[in-house]
Amino acid sequence: MSRGFPLSEIDNWNTGMLIDWALEYDRMQKRARGEAVHDEYERYKQLKAMEPQIEELHAQGRIRAAKYESYKQTLADCERRLRG
Repeated sequence: MSRGFPLSEIDNWNTGMLIDWALEYDRMQKRARGEAVHDEYERYKQLKAMEPQIEELHAQGRIRAAKYESYKQTLADCERRLRG
C-alpha cells in the first residue's frame, strides 16, 4: 500500500483516520519538495479567534460591508473544507 500505511493495523482504523493519514502523508511529501503547505485548521482557528472583534467593528460601522462579507465567506469556506 502506498503512503507507508501499516496494513497490519487496518482493522483498528476507521475511514476518517485513513483519510487523515493519507492527507498528512501528502502534506509531508509536499514539504519535502519545498512546496508551501497550508494548515486549514490553523487558518480556521485564526479566523475564528478574530470573529468577536470583527463582529464588534462591523456593528460599530468601522468595517465596510464588503470586507465583512468577505471575512464571513472566507470563514464559511474554511469550515466547509474542514468538514470535508
